[in-house]
Amino acid sequence: MFVGTVLHSLEHSMMDWNLVDPLWLDVDDPRFGKMAEVGRVVKAGFVSDVPGLYFHKRFKGSGHPFYEAVYAKAAKINKKLADHMGICIIK
Repeated sequence: MFVGTVLHSLEHSMMDWNLVDPLWLDVDDPRFGKMAEVGRVVKAGFVSDVPGLYFHKRFKGSGHPFYEAVYAKAAKINKKLADHMGICIIK
């Protein structure tokens, strides 16, 4: 559950913060070109938040005791990352 929610959602958020333009990825690199192609697709289609959701998708403010407790502990370590921990991946 930890990898599928916390780590995966932070992975998407961090890609969004760190990679402004998917064309920065070098698809012609002989060793990492194929991964760069995948990275371009992921950045273009699966990183930005989807507007207008009818349900809550973050630990913060979820109202559920478990998610709120995890968020409270994580926020003490790193609030910016804790604010982006997702209960589900919806992009």
